[in-house]
This record gives sequence, structure tokens and C-alpha cells, in this order.
Amino acid sequence: MSQGFQRSRGRAHRRYKRVFSIGSHGITTYNPTTLEVTNQWPYGDICGITPVGKGQGTEFNLTFRKGSGKKSETLKFSTEHRTELLTEALRFRTDFSEGKITGRRFNCYKHHWSDQRKQVSLEVTPGGIDQIDPHTNRVISSYDYRSVEGFAEVSDYQGGFCILYGGFSRLHLYASENRDEIIRSAIEHAGNYIGITLRLRKDPLTFEGFVGERLGKYGSDECITSLAEFVVQKISPRHMEPIKRILALTETCLVERDPASYNIVTVKPFEEVFALVCDEDNPQVFYVEFIRGQIRKYCSTERDSLLASLLDGVRASGNRDVCVKMAPTRRGQRWGLLSMPVDEEVESLHLKFLAAPPSESPSTALRPPHASACLNTLFSR
Repeated sequence: MSQGFQRSRGRAHRRYKRVFSIGSHGITTYNPTTLEVTNQWPYGDICGITPVGKGQGTEFNLTFRKGSGKKSETLKFSTEHRTELLTEALRFRTDFSEGKITGRRFNCYKHHWSDQRKQVSLEVTPGGIDQIDPHTNRVISSYDYRSVEGFAEVSDYQGGFCILYGGFSRLHLYASENRDEIIRSAIEHAGNYIGITLRLRKDPLTFEGFVGERLGKYGSDECITSLAEFVVQKISPRHMEPIKRILALTETCLVERDPASYNIVTVKPFEEVFALVCDEDNPQVFYVEFIRGQIRKYCSTERDSLLASLLDGVRASGNRDVCVKMAPTRRGQRWGLLSMPVDEEVESLHLKFLAAPPSESPSTALRPPHASACLNTLFSR
């Protein structure tokens, strides 16, 4: 990822490549050739991070406090992956020094895969829309704006609207008295904080249309007809205890079904699988990592057979780089996105560091233990 930094002082701008690391406690930049720390800002000193200009672009501003006073400074950066970088940085927005933006919550009903209406809260935040359990106040799921394709009203479902999500027009149906405000607020936030343009479809859906198109482009028989099935226990923050599921492997997708009703719970295309991970401590537990950052955890008495079949299916679909690992991917130590291979320059630098390790690395300063990002960048001044 390339990123630049600019000062508005009438000097000719000089550009430097940097590694931009979004950690658990702050943001750090490194010299990519030496991994020396060039700048470091704890989240408590950051005032904001915003895109520059309207619509798609590469530049963004990072504003931070200088010293103990009220003065602030703004640096300008540039990266081809601005949308992803801003999304990751805004996950820590409540730790910023100013605003502590939490977003506004709306009472809604979600049309569940079981055809039940479940009461939830939707919170429109700078980085996406969070679905929140109103009883426990926990975030159940998030719809990052970077993966939202737009919105559609449902004409015969009172207050109904769909979020088109995931890159393949998967439909998530909600209903709220504040439908118009939710959609308008989400569109404004996506533009102001992420720098992308979201739209409401001109033609509304019907409920029948939602049912038929719920799975988007992976709703065809070829995509949901099982070639192999395994009974698993799904381990998820949504549920207090592991919940029984059927993992079905099709020609193109990993399909999760409810064993009681055989209803489809989720569909994940094989092309979005990043890695399969065996748990070192429990011989029945495994994880499926996806290129958009999601991680699914399961337990199965047939783990090895399941993983072998899943690996074959993923590779047969054209996703040749998937492998089985014994440890989860450490996002903070990867110089780039999971959705694309790193460039040759990054590979060359890693070979160089194998021969002559740097004195300090991104794993030792503001180490991000969770899904944070360490990004190869371009830096200008």
C-alpha cells in the first residue's frame, strides 16, 4: 500500500515510502528499508482521520495533538487502499482524543434466516453499520461501508430496507420507522469518513423479490447444492454456547445450514477463503479465515476430513493460494491486504530481513494482537 505525507508550507513536497501500522494502542509509521520507527501517535493523541476530497481517491489526513497543549497538526498521506486503511483505523475511533464518535442507534427488526423478526439496534458509525443486541449491548455483526454495495427499499414490508453486502449482493433485510434517516446517515458517513459513494436503488424490491435474491449471485442451485456435508459445532460471540450447524461444500461455496430446518444461515464463496487454521490445543477445532477479515470458528470430530475436502474444493474453484496452517494469521505482521498478494518489493525486503534482521520491527512496537493492519506505504513531505 502506498501512502504519502504532505506539509503545507510552500516547499516542494518530498515523498517517502513508509509502513503504516494500525495497532491496538496507536498508529506507527516505519521506514520500510530498516523498520526504524519514524512516527508514533497513541490513539489518545489522534483527533481524527479523514479522506481528502469527494468520492474515490488516494489521499487522507491524519490530525493529532502536539505535546500537552491544544495545538494540533495535520499530515496528508496517500495510498491506493485508502478505503481499507480508514476502515481499520476507525475501529479505534472511540479512543481518539476528540469526538469519541459512537454514532446514533435506531430500533429495528431484522428478518432472520429462520423467517422470524428479531428486535435489534442498528448503529450508524463512521466506518460502517453495527447490528447490536439491545439486551446485552454487544455488537453482533458489522457492515463495513467498504463492503456495502448500496441500499434498497422493500415496498410491501413496512419500514423495510435491504443492505446489499459482501461483494455479491447478499441481502440483509431490516425494518424501522427511521428507515430514511438510517439510509441517509449511512450514505453521509460513508462519504465523509471513508470517501466512498453509496446509493439507494431507484427501484424498490418486493418481499418476494428479497426471498428470491437473498443470497445474491450465489443463490443458484449450483452454488447451494451440497457435494459433501459435515456436522459441526459453531463457536461464535453471538451464542453463549457452541451451536450445531451443517457445513456443506458445493461447487463454489461454503454453505452453513441449520440442521433442524435445513435453512441456509450463511454462504461464503470459496474465492474469498484466505486460509484454514488448525487449533494447536484442541484437535477438533479449526478456523476459516476470509480475505475481508472475517474469521469463523468451528469444532468437528471429522476435522481432518472436513479440512481436506474444503481445501480441495477451494483450490478446485480457482483459489490456488489457500493453505492449512497451525496458527492464525497475524494481520499486524502482514504488509498489505489479505485480498491480494504483496508486491515484489515487500518480498525482497523480507528476504533481506531474513539475512540481516532489523533491530526493531512492527511486532515489538504497539503490537496489534487483534485484526489490525500493517501496511506498506508511500510517504511524502
